[in-house]
Amino acid sequence: MTNAFSSSASISAAGGNKVAINFDNLLLVEKPDSPLNSSFLHQTLEDCEGYLQKLPLQSPNAYSKIPSTITNMVNILTDSEADASFEKEKADGGRGRKEGEPDAVFDYSGTLMKAELAKAKSRVSHTKAPGVLGHVVKPGFISFYTMNGKTFAVSEGRWWLMKSPIKALWLNGHRNVSLDKDHISAGEVHIIRVLPGEVGLIRNQGTEVLLDVGTHIFNSGTATIVGKVTYSSQKYFHHGRYHYLRVERGYMAKVWTVVSVDGVETVVPRLIGQGIISLNLFLSDSRFFFKLSRLLQHLSH
Repeated sequence: MTNAFSSSASISAAGGNKVAINFDNLLLVEKPDSPLNSSFLHQTLEDCEGYLQKLPLQSPNAYSKIPSTITNMVNILTDSEADASFEKEKADGGRGRKEGEPDAVFDYSGTLMKAELAKAKSRVSHTKAPGVLGHVVKPGFISFYTMNGKTFAVSEGRWWLMKSPIKALWLNGHRNVSLDKDHISAGEVHIIRVLPGEVGLIRNQGTEVLLDVGTHIFNSGTATIVGKVTYSSQKYFHHGRYHYLRVERGYMAKVWTVVSVDGVETVVPRLIGQGIISLNLFLSDSRFFFKLSRLLQHLSH
């Protein structure tokens, strides 16, 4: 019978001889990535249907530390075509951005942003109030009003609403709302703040959307808030077709996924080890199936 420790060699070291063992050749050690194991159980998802290098996170559209950009975006998005214009501009290319900052398309020096802001100012009903008249919005707060079935906002200052030709009304219960909240809902408006280490989960017109760090404004009436997830507290989460898996040291993940071989799609098992997909994320569509069976502890502590 073959000795399990036959692949060892003696080497000379200070203080005496020591034994160096080639663990890949040990017959009694179950090592998932050993060349002695079957090559059919691949330990990667890179060849699987729907594999992504990273999550497709939607960038914020306002600056968290500048309240006026939040109210401006609320008012800009009262035009149902404004959001599509911004998305088209982003799709045409743009420069990189820092975490928590909006995409370059939302830069106030940009042509598109200037045009959308000018159109928004022509639609609003609020104006600066003289003297002691009007409604006062405190620093760090925001107030909302409705007009023509749409929701508008004002930031710090003293304001009044013009009653002619269209009647505008302050939204009950939504005057002087603190911006120090992770989620503000008023009329058709949702303001969502995603903190570092989190990802926001929403559905927009029924489609799953993942939100990056920063402040996100929606004013379409079609956005549904699902919640937020903290990466450090979740080893696995999914939002509709998107999946995230983090495998810690000492564990392996057993998953089932789809591969395409010669045009034929097959569901296959995979074992994923530490670090292989710690930052890799997966997209599933009608062709893709992803199932986390369990996390297997493969090292003793």
